[in-house]
Amino acid sequence: MLDQRNLQLFREALNETLFLVFGTGIFILFIGLAIGFLLFASEPGSLLKNRLWVKIFHRILASINDIARSIPFIILLILLIPLTRAIVGTMLGAKAALPALIISASPFFARVVHMALRDVSKDTLEALESMGSSFFTTVLVIFKEALSTLVSGFTLTLVTLVGFMSAAAVIGAGGLAYLAYEYGKFGNNYPLMYGSILTILFIVFIIQITGDLIARKLDHRSKS
Repeated sequence: MLDQRNLQLFREALNETLFLVFGTGIFILFIGLAIGFLLFASEPGSLLKNRLWVKIFHRILASINDIARSIPFIILLILLIPLTRAIVGTMLGAKAALPALIISASPFFARVVHMALRDVSKDTLEALESMGSSFFTTVLVIFKEALSTLVSGFTLTLVTLVGFMSAAAVIGAGGLAYLAYEYGKFGNNYPLMYGSILTILFIVFIIQITGDLIARKLDHRSKS
């Protein structure tokens, strides 16, 4: 059984984990949506006109996003040590993991957004163009059509984020994964270790179930 001190450690680690998942998730949501939309809109034959600067912009943005997405999280964590220390002032604790988590997961979600928007039927775009819809109206309709896929993609991103947090535990990033690592490997406190691991799995389960339910509700194809 866990004593009062261990319960306090568990509560603090749980709060750090929820802060990292949902606090980071907010940044990833907006950054990923913005980058993913720009990738989609600047594609040849998409929303923006096929001008040279648009093609160059798309290629540069796509290359940067792909490079950032391909860097292993632990390597990125190490590369960002100077930036993290400059912003947060330390490399320890939950806040120190924020820059690496945001920079690592945002390109992943941006690619998900890009693919989701590309999957919107070309017939829909042609119909909007024939009706003379404004750029803003066209964007709203595209996002509405892709909403179910976007929710599924964001759910996957949050689950992936939990995995990144677990990797960051080895450098003292805080949270339940760090608690399990620290007290399982060095403290031989197995009740605290297994309790932390099971709680992480429960959080992943809740995120996945909730995301799947919302995505199914928003999927108009499943209602036809």
